[in-house]
Amino acid sequence: MKTECALMFLLPLVLQAQPYLNQGNVVSVTGDAEIKVIPNQVVLSLGVETRDRNLAVARVQNDSAVRNVLDSIARFQIDSTDVQTDFIRVDIRYQGSAETVVDHYVVEKSIAITLKDVFKFEPLLSAVLEAGANHIYNVEFMTTDLRKYRDQARALAAKAAIEKANDLATAAGLKVVGKPMNVSSYSYGGGSWYGRLHTMGAMNVSQNVYQAGERGSAEGTIALGKISVTASVSMNFRIE
Repeated sequence: MKTECALMFLLPLVLQAQPYLNQGNVVSVTGDAEIKVIPNQVVLSLGVETRDRNLAVARVQNDSAVRNVLDSIARFQIDSTDVQTDFIRVDIRYQGSAETVVDHYVVEKSIAITLKDVFKFEPLLSAVLEAGANHIYNVEFMTTDLRKYRDQARALAAKAAIEKANDLATAAGLKVVGKPMNVSSYSYGGGSWYGRLHTMGAMNVSQNVYQAGERGSAEGTIALGKISVTASVSMNFRIE
């Protein structure tokens, strides 16, 4: 019985490997490609936090500050559909470790802004901070043509995989026969990440974008740089 079970378990593995055995020698390769793109859109996520011993006072203060921030955003003629309340948080802070006496309440609202003119980013950032925003959670530069650039990167990656297969076969004294037996691909990238912080009372923006070669630029201290769109393509070829 044990022998029969072992044979039944091994049989699917043998059948699965059979197509490759019939094909002879096989070389597996992966081609990679990267395209650097100047971003044309930025998403800014910010927050307004207020604190007070009285919850009602903290809420009123927060509502007032948020209205000021929204008014400052409106002056940049941003479409209302590109401004969204992201989350609302109400928290209680206690005195000591017993958590029996309330010290104060924390009220926080976050706003996500999609800015379709990246050159307005720095003036907008300054305006919302002056209006009352005291948290910057996330800044992400991106491209609205991501699909196009991913297609381009994938085509370059496929070309690289084919060239690699031929180079490997030639180095081994063999040659690639026919078209690839199977192809798989993976694309990623298309945005830059500036970091996300939830530290109380702190506002920090740490840049992490590509800035190699020719790049777009905005006046001031914000470097747009370039974002990276990459693709990987794997192929199997028969060689002889």
